[in-house]
Amino acid sequence: MGKFEMDCGVLTKCFEIKISEQRKGLNMATSIQGYSTAARVNGLSRLAVVLRRAPLVMATVIFTMISFRYLSNPVRAAGAVGISFTSPSGITVARVGFAGFPLALAILAVSCLVSTRRLLAGLYMVFTVVAVVTAVRLLGIALDHSASESARLLAPEVVLLTLSVIAIRLESRRRRTEIKAA
Repeated sequence: MGKFEMDCGVLTKCFEIKISEQRKGLNMATSIQGYSTAARVNGLSRLAVVLRRAPLVMATVIFTMISFRYLSNPVRAAGAVGISFTSPSGITVARVGFAGFPLALAILAVSCLVSTRRLLAGLYMVFTVVAVVTAVRLLGIALDHSASESARLLAPEVVLLTLSVIAIRLESRRRRTEIKAA
């Protein structure tokens, strides 16, 4: 027999199974109660849902901000970090490199964010991009002696890299659990 109960706003289905067995003239009864997976939704699993998507949201916001900054006024945006252009074609190259590529990555991140099937691929994309950018930044700091200018961006990149690793592990575990349950 099944009965439905409300538990903390989550609809759960409780099963009561009665097992009776005749052994040597004794009537033994046992009650087993099982809960659906919806009942196991708690604070940790809700946090896991947020953590699995956080790197994609962060990457989307960061890449969109970078691209709009260089699309709207590449001369001013580049000048703020010490880059100057000597020709109109240099400005176009800056728009393509500093606005086009980040905008494409932002679009890819959003498309992976809205699809559960592409979520893991998107997380790997963010991890790869941030790992390469961080490695290039560290190389630039070592070769160009630009630690004072570049160090302020290093901490957020490491945080995003760490969140990406956590999200990849959580999503991989979720997929393995989903496959086992099927």
